[in-house]
Amino acid sequence: MKILHTASLIATVDAFNAAVIQSRPWQGEAPALVEWMSGRLGQPGAYAGTFALTNSDWHREFRLFTGERISSRVGRAHVIAEEATRVLALIRRSTGLDCEARRLSEARLGARIFDPERSTVREDGMYCCGTCSVAFWRALAAGAFRLRQVTLRRALATLRASRDAAGGWGRFPFYYTLLLLSEIPVDLSRPELEHCRARVESAVRLLAHRSDRYSVRRRELLRRIWRGAPTRGGAEDRA
Repeated sequence: MKILHTASLIATVDAFNAAVIQSRPWQGEAPALVEWMSGRLGQPGAYAGTFALTNSDWHREFRLFTGERISSRVGRAHVIAEEATRVLALIRRSTGLDCEARRLSEARLGARIFDPERSTVREDGMYCCGTCSVAFWRALAAGAFRLRQVTLRRALATLRASRDAAGGWGRFPFYYTLLLLSEIPVDLSRPELEHCRARVESAVRLLAHRSDRYSVRRRELLRRIWRGAPTRGGAEDRA
């Protein structure tokens, strides 16, 4: 399955995420991915001078890998910057292939995220909203940014404090947050996975006969979690 889509950073990131989570080979495309994504750094519309959406991306629907929609322009710009940085961090971790664009993106994003006047990240791990924070945390889990271990621990403490009666975490999108939890060590994720266990059981049943792309992804994610098999960095809607 082709991963690089030169007309769309959204499609490229999505295809990479699918390949990793489904354990399909992607390493052969790594050099082309690094080269093309590096060319998106600092292009018009980029968040903080990082990786920019293509012109066609601005005119298409943007969904997270787990299906939640991102509608605002700044939300799109920030989330894709985090997701693209994460892709390059995973490529580096798996193949050793690195690039200046990844280093610059981390530095530029980090300058904003860790600025005490812009965020509370040093207290609660948060940057901007719940969705943007989870995107940032996924990049941390993939090996991006300094202070990642302590920041992820603060993030998990924030999730714990945000638990709701429905088995979720309030402002944090349910499936996207589960995707994050599937990518970090199980000794850290287990308390939050236990919190959502009943909701996961219910969602597995609700999704059982749905065949659209995002239902299939959600169902597979839930099954992985239910089996106690995190995706290991690979990988608020109700079902």
